[in-house]
Amino acid sequence: MYNFKEFLRKLNEHSGVSFKLVSEDGTVWFDSTINIDRQNLIKKEIWLGNQTANLLLNKDFEICASLLKYSIESKYNEIFSIREQVIIDMLEGRGVSTEALYSALPFLHNKCTLFLIAVDKNIYDSLNIIKQLYNSEEVISMIYKEYIVVLGNFEDEMEHAISMREAILSDLYTKCYVSYSSFEGGAVELKKSFDDSLTCIFIGKKYDLKNLIFDEESLLLEKIVYNVNDHVKHEVCEKFKDKFIKFDSEIITTIEEFINNGLNISEAAKKLYIHRNTLIYRLDKILKDTGYDIRDFKQASIFIIAFLMWKERRI
Repeated sequence: MYNFKEFLRKLNEHSGVSFKLVSEDGTVWFDSTINIDRQNLIKKEIWLGNQTANLLLNKDFEICASLLKYSIESKYNEIFSIREQVIIDMLEGRGVSTEALYSALPFLHNKCTLFLIAVDKNIYDSLNIIKQLYNSEEVISMIYKEYIVVLGNFEDEMEHAISMREAILSDLYTKCYVSYSSFEGGAVELKKSFDDSLTCIFIGKKYDLKNLIFDEESLLLEKIVYNVNDHVKHEVCEKFKDKFIKFDSEIITTIEEFINNGLNISEAAKKLYIHRNTLIYRLDKILKDTGYDIRDFKQASIFIIAFLMWKERRI
């Protein structure tokens, strides 16, 4: 019921009509026209969700084209709306049987990755861009609340996250956050993956992090700092506020890039588009103003924690 390709096979078998279905990006969903002369095929445009596809069939069965088109479009929408509803049910804690879960989402048998995308505007246009990137029944992309959820089997998750973000930015020029979390299992694990990704976006926004692609590992320090009790945060901020308040936007950007590049002077200088000596001068200024040399790992650790707490209060 849930497998679109299986539906196409049965449609061909029961109707006796040979046809070929090709998506706009060239993906062949089904083809039983191998032994038919290409010159005897006619082409009809159909819609698979928000995307067009071409339906090719023998001229002798042209009278069946409209019914075939309606059957394929209806089943596609039915199948994929059911899959989305199963995901929503899992995310909202409603019971989903194991049979229904794996029938709708067979790829959950393997390691999956959930990507969560937050955009400032144009969420539906952003979803269409993602659907064009991943035009496959093995990948689900949908809107849930104010986020785009992308679910499937992915390798090199960071590369996919970068591709999604760049595709949205190049077309829509809107601020875009992407977080991701991998899991194996069913409803409980998927819900946890969603919650983890949501927390990453929240923390990324909370601390105004410049890297807008997040995962749990990359935000471990920020999560620890965020969960420190308010009394300790207040004490730390009181100790450092007179030091940090002197920082202008240039120094703040310098600190963030130096931290993001693992306290590596050469790499940070490249990202800041400044000479290495200029960065050293700025680091010396931070040492003079705060008493902390963030080139030293131990001092940098204390400084970074305090800096994050200060940013949390400031934003």
